[in-house]
Amino acid sequence: MKNNNRLVTVLYIISRLSFRAFQLILLFALIFECIPDGSLGGFNSTTHHSKGYLVKTQIQLSIPDTVIFYNNKETGTSGSAAKTSNSEYNAIFNKIKNDKKLSKTYQINNFDIYNSGDHDFNAKKKFDNIEPQGVSSDFNVLVNPKNYFFKAAMLVKNYLAILLALFVSYHLMLLFKQLRANFAFDQLLNNRIQIIGYSFISYQIINMIISIITTQYLSTISYYHYIPKVENSKFQFMNLNTYIEYNWQTLFMGLCLVVLAKLLSYGYDLQNENDLTI
Repeated sequence: MKNNNRLVTVLYIISRLSFRAFQLILLFALIFECIPDGSLGGFNSTTHHSKGYLVKTQIQLSIPDTVIFYNNKETGTSGSAAKTSNSEYNAIFNKIKNDKKLSKTYQINNFDIYNSGDHDFNAKKKFDNIEPQGVSSDFNVLVNPKNYFFKAAMLVKNYLAILLALFVSYHLMLLFKQLRANFAFDQLLNNRIQIIGYSFISYQIINMIISIITTQYLSTISYYHYIPKVENSKFQFMNLNTYIEYNWQTLFMGLCLVVLAKLLSYGYDLQNENDLTI
């Protein structure tokens, strides 16, 4: 029993300190949010509304070995062709490359390899082949929308995680405080566990709804490079695509806590029935 009380006391202290810490973080964030430029003295807020809000995207890169920018003066056509691992694109690339009627400008892409102990830049010679296998990866973008509804959604998302942490730590503090006073299960403890579970589920649902709103206002950011002297030399080399965010772990944790609360409530009712029978 003493071990249980000691553990509960430690958990109560941790949850109480966490709750106070999250309170301070939220307080300072709101104070800096009210300052026009988000800076006070030598400290600058990284979450200030004037700087924008982080949006998760998937980055898609297109880096071919060689790009030909061509111009046909006879027909007045121009464009580009890339040499890649795709056989269909390579056929077009080779056709344009061998066409002597076209005026061509080449862009050759290359890479180097370095390691910590290679001062002569010879690391590339130590590998037969290095080829990226993934075509996309997660990438954060800082955006500052002008639409007030979209901006409000981003603002909610900006503080959603800290609000969840504050809410959960508060109920954990009350839960362990009650266990510290009386190490016994009752309906109030069950309700607190259930509330924590629903908060995780609600957090995930709200986060997903905001990400859906984001995809409606901002779906794709495309990046190009071009050669000013070459007509129609615009070449798209990177896309940033927003997507619907979801976290199965958070949702699963919330569902598990709700189910656990249901089971504990059922056990508590059975115990009360047995006590009444006795």
